[in-house]
Amino acid sequence: MKKFLVLLAVLVLSMSGIQSASAAKVNWRLVTHAMPGTEQQHIAEVFCETVKTLSKGEFVIEPFAGGVLFPVFESFDAIANGVVDAGLVYSAYWTGKDPLFTLTTQPGNPLGTFAEAAYFADKLEPWFAKLYAKHRITYLGHAVISPIREQFMSVVPINTLEDLKGKKVRTAGFGARFYEALGATTISLAAPEIYTAFQTKNIDAAEWTFWDENLRMGFHEVAKYVIDPAIHTGAHENWPLLVNPGRWDSLSQENKDILLAARDVMRYHAAMLYVLEVKARQRWREVPGITIKSWSPEDEVKASDVGNALVIEECNKSAEGKEFLDIYRSTLWELGYKDQAKKLGYTE
Repeated sequence: MKKFLVLLAVLVLSMSGIQSASAAKVNWRLVTHAMPGTEQQHIAEVFCETVKTLSKGEFVIEPFAGGVLFPVFESFDAIANGVVDAGLVYSAYWTGKDPLFTLTTQPGNPLGTFAEAAYFADKLEPWFAKLYAKHRITYLGHAVISPIREQFMSVVPINTLEDLKGKKVRTAGFGARFYEALGATTISLAAPEIYTAFQTKNIDAAEWTFWDENLRMGFHEVAKYVIDPAIHTGAHENWPLLVNPGRWDSLSQENKDILLAARDVMRYHAAMLYVLEVKARQRWREVPGITIKSWSPEDEVKASDVGNALVIEECNKSAEGKEFLDIYRSTLWELGYKDQAKKLGYTE
């Protein structure tokens, strides 16, 4: 009997240890705005795998591509309300939640490289952290920065700014006001909807990331005209790492450190996207029937001036906007874009 009790005690202790280990395991769900099979979605998968590896399987995040769990534009509330634990979704989608999200992009922004855009995003991190905190979301900095400027694709020839008049353009955030100022009408569509909109001629043109991503999404099949680069904005943050604040606070310090380390792995992969873009640009050029052009220098200057005026107008609407403008023009000055900084009101 005594031997039996000892064995029972050992079994109970063993079971409690198993339960403790099980209880210590963290399981999260993460959503993105990317399509399955794209390089951006692959980066999200690498992030989740890195967290699992560094935590030795104790912290597991399951990634879901855009629209799999719910429509992309419901991601904001889903993260804030804890329906999912985290997200990698473009901030410009949330202008309806707070007009300050309009400043995710800046029409006329001249930044053209990952390094420049990452430097600017680091400068903006406290600003975006405060903005997201107002809406019950924890902002953990940039995860994916665009390695180059976006492309502008269309199903009809668009060669000049004048050609934009009356055209229907898919864009997001500040892009709506910018293209409307140039005479176009605009619509906001999530990634899964863009191909069909091109195919059915529901849109004439669209901005959507870069050569490789656009190729993987099949846009070369339906949009035969490309202007490189698009004129809406420069290189900028595509994905912030967003977390439900309750879930973030409940993590151990070790798991918080693991999450941030995995975020930095994403940053590395985002920088390396440049190599894919160079290769994909050549593949686009080899597709029969594709026409690739650039805006004229005169149109670029005109578009930039229109964009600068809109940015100044938007920023002057609030104290937070004025703070943003100070960060923006100071960063441009630091990076050598002195004329652009002066147009935005920078003074030495």
